[in-house]
Amino acid sequence: MSMKFKTILVICTLALAAVAFLFSPLFRIDESALVIEGYTAVSRAEILNRLEIDSRTNLLFFNTVEARRRIMQNLYVDDVSFRRELPNRLHVRVQERRLSAYVEDTPGNFLFIDENGRVLDARTFFTEPKPIVMGLNFTRFALGELLEVDNPAAFFTVVQYAQLLNRYELTERAARIDVSDIENTRIMIYNIEFNVGDIMQADEKVRTIVEILSVLPNADRISGFVDLREIRSQYSFQILT
Repeated sequence: MSMKFKTILVICTLALAAVAFLFSPLFRIDESALVIEGYTAVSRAEILNRLEIDSRTNLLFFNTVEARRRIMQNLYVDDVSFRRELPNRLHVRVQERRLSAYVEDTPGNFLFIDENGRVLDARTFFTEPKPIVMGLNFTRFALGELLEVDNPAAFFTVVQYAQLLNRYELTERAARIDVSDIENTRIMIYNIEFNVGDIMQADEKVRTIVEILSVLPNADRISGFVDLREIRSQYSFQILT
């Protein structure tokens, strides 16, 4: 046997051994070695289903590009990243879009929009407390796209105030936003109506709403009107009969 043939034989043997090692059970991903983080709106079961990992899936050859594409078909997912940890652990980090408000499309049908105004879903019911938006005019919508409205300024106002109502945890109190007149935007908490005017000083206005509600006894049982258009002046509160 020539030296050249022996060398070729050794190389082939090593190559086969390397291939056998790379495809060995050592690198197979199973659910116990799968770490998924960052999901709330999307279930772990759905993510697992879209990963398409089975008992033969090899960590080294797992196609993260295709897996990312499948997971991002869910509109609540904004981004997905992966990290491999040898020999068989896969880390999946999901970044979700956050539901911000509901916009009534037709009576009894609501569009779910995120904090940027993107339509995530359309349903006839909702369970998570978020502001309900009134006064937006639009002729069409498409899931996964920004809501197209006739008045972009009103849309911007909705997005800003919805973010603030969520930040200051006012959504548990049946919050509604009416932008029929964006110079006199109305925020309704229970049966109390707050005229916050335009978008100027929006954060201060919403914080003032929080302060008012904190000192009102039985705020959920009274009807009233508060003028907050000029936030730096003394606001007026009127109990309605």
